[in-house]
Amino acid sequence: MSDIYDGPATVRIGSDERTIRVRLAGHVEPIDGRYHWQGTVFDELAGDVKLPQQITVTVGANQAQARIVERTPQGGYSVAGVGGPPFALGASA
Repeated sequence: MSDIYDGPATVRIGSDERTIRVRLAGHVEPIDGRYHWQGTVFDELAGDVKLPQQITVTVGANQAQARIVERTPQGGYSVAGVGGPPFALGASA
């Protein structure tokens, strides 16, 4: 079963912080037993972002470290993280 979050999140890269729309999904990976989550950042980030890039994603009171993996053809960014996600588990949007 997959957990999904689609909505606003605060993304911080270095000193740049902005609230943007994200769509994130995650699951427990049976091979390593850890929670893996990934998704898309739909809005623009700072123009000089070099990829891959470490970021912090915050949704409400939940915060998680992740990395921007690549720029998507649609204009957003792919994001991935391992461990507790930045969204509440079990609350699909």
